Amino acid sequence: MGKKYHLAIILILFLFSIALSAGSEKIAMGSIEITIKDDSVTVSLKDYNGILKTITFNKSELSVEKAPDEKPDLSSLYIENELIIDGDRIVIDGVEFSSDEIENLFFSGKIHRGISVKAKILNDDYELCRKKVVNVEKHGKDDRFSFDDLVINADEVIRGDVVSIVGNVRVYGEVLGDIVSVFGDVEMYDGSFAGGDVVAPFGKVLTFGDLKIKGELLPKEKLHEGTRKTDFDMSARFNRVEGFTLLSGIHYSEADYELPDIDINVGYSFALKRWNYDLGFRQQFGDKWAFYFGGNLYQGATTPDLWRFSQSENTLAGLFFKEDYHDFYHKKGAMVYFGQQLGEYSSLQVEYTAQVNGILEKRTNKTIFGGKKHFRENFSTVLSDSVALMSIEGDLRLAGLRFAWDSRSDDIWPHNGQFIEVLWETAGDGMVGDLGGDFSYDIIEALISHYQPLTPKQYLGIRAKGGYSDQKLPLDRWFFLGGVGSLRGYDYKEFFGNRYVFGNIDYYWEFSGDFIISLFVDVGKAGFGEDEFKKSDYKGDIGLGFIIGDAIRLDIAQRLDDVGKSPVVMVRTETSF
Repeated sequence: MGKKYHLAIILILFLFSIALSAGSEKIAMGSIEITIKDDSVTVSLKDYNGILKTITFNKSELSVEKAPDEKPDLSSLYIENELIIDGDRIVIDGVEFSSDEIENLFFSGKIHRGISVKAKILNDDYELCRKKVVNVEKHGKDDRFSFDDLVINADEVIRGDVVSIVGNVRVYGEVLGDIVSVFGDVEMYDGSFAGGDVVAPFGKVLTFGDLKIKGELLPKEKLHEGTRKTDFDMSARFNRVEGFTLLSGIHYSEADYELPDIDINVGYSFALKRWNYDLGFRQQFGDKWAFYFGGNLYQGATTPDLWRFSQSENTLAGLFFKEDYHDFYHKKGAMVYFGQQLGEYSSLQVEYTAQVNGILEKRTNKTIFGGKKHFRENFSTVLSDSVALMSIEGDLRLAGLRFAWDSRSDDIWPHNGQFIEVLWETAGDGMVGDLGGDFSYDIIEALISHYQPLTPKQYLGIRAKGGYSDQKLPLDRWFFLGGVGSLRGYDYKEFFGNRYVFGNIDYYWEFSGDFIISLFVDVGKAGFGEDEFKKSDYKGDIGLGFIIGDAIRLDIAQRLDDVGKSPVVMVRTETSF
């Protein structure tokens, strides 16, 4: 291994040591997260390093008491002396934060259509929660947050949101956003106005006189109404194999899990001249420790490359730059699965798949831009190997075991948390044996991603990924490295084999909510068989990334084994991992 790779590995270890040291340092700022379930409430007190203390209690244990007469406007919440919210402080099992030290409040639960509230107390730069129903937006410094009672006087106009944890909220004036009292009541008086939703999940919403509420009125009596949700969507995708594909979908879900979630997706690919469909259902029993089962019936073009580049990004690259970063094959079949939720973040799932795989070719060169430029052929990096291409075709009978853990703050632009997935698959005469079909192999693959806040303006993203098989694999199950989403300074799918290992580290500086710079390092290798894998050198690159808003990421990466080559420039609309 050359000096350049020693330097890259030293840099990775240095950045990783920063993450570990940051994990042991207590940061003063924190957040509260309150999650309401059918029969329980969870309150978590966090700092930037993760959850410090969490308590879950039954709703029957809830006790909200008024303070003595000398403090008539204050309320206190006590849960068996483990949780105390009193005045301007919150205490969970001895860990105490004052309201001045709380930067974020997260509140979610099964309230009407489902509710998620996020309010930043100290930071003027508000983010919007994804999948929210009650919208908490930044309108200035006029948002009001308190552990205890809040009063909005008749001459006040609050150009934001009003949130109380334990106390009551009395409104005589105008609130342009949402009004929430988590454990208390909301009282709306004559002449008052609410521009958003009014929510009191454990209390009452009381109205007096002539007033106006533009949003939803959600007292506790409505906690379980409207739990069923049906969505209809239409979309399109583009690639060199299918051309344009028009898609439509119907998605049904029920928050109480009385009926299964149902997904019906149908599309037509104009260049391929074939229909696509994916009909699926999922039935869950319970919540955090729920058993579930489901299945899918499907047909259409598919790609094994979604982990490196999303479908929407590939559509934009094809239409505007005449670049397609996916390779495709056709599949038709069915899958069934059974699983168990292992708490809030993890699950264990058993899968069985029976499908027919087929070869696909490039079908179009027409696009909006790109001029006379031609799309590359399907699986162009191994196009000369006809045996490899033919290995895709056949009947597949596959069993799998999947473990997943996901505590990320967001699945598109995460800033903290972890994502772990371990997948073991066996086909045909593999480890389980006698599954049938035309393919026989065993594969194990693992992914670990960790997102570590260091300071309010700096954080690390660390990913390690690897896979292993001792058998001859069909082309669609080969492991490829190089290019977008993996070794960013190298050519697309430059390295491949039946085993691989690689890692990425991105160090982020958040200059503002709309501009972030990252320094990144990628290292990895792939090969066929033990001898080839051991003899092959680790490949590495280093680069800079620029993130603008939540929409654009520009990466510039330089490979380290041949610095004479030009850097690779890539524009993305999602984070690398």
